[in-house]
Amino acid sequence: MYKVVRLIKTIKDNDGNNIATIQADLNGDGSTPSPLTAIYGSAQIIGFNDDGSPIYNMELKQRIKDEEQAFMAEAIKEQKRLCIENGVDPDLVNILNAEKKVNNE
Repeated sequence: MYKVVRLIKTIKDNDGNNIATIQADLNGDGSTPSPLTAIYGSAQIIGFNDDGSPIYNMELKQRIKDEEQAFMAEAIKEQKRLCIENGVDPDLVNILNAEKKVNNE
């Protein structure tokens, strides 16, 4: 049996509506967290330019970006805590795929 920690963060707009969810599963194996962000309709495309390119709500886009960075920092902290609990070098978490090099994968 092994332990998996799922972190979930819901991002809201100024009116309290959900605009995105960020999620990551952590297991303390030394891997760098790989959060997934699901963006809901109100924070996605708000229109299209004449050339067909999308127009985004830049305030909401920036809020999501800021929340993603804060989430990643928290996910790294939690993943390192789990690594220590599992006897894995927590410094591996900061370098992408470092856990594979240590495990000869």
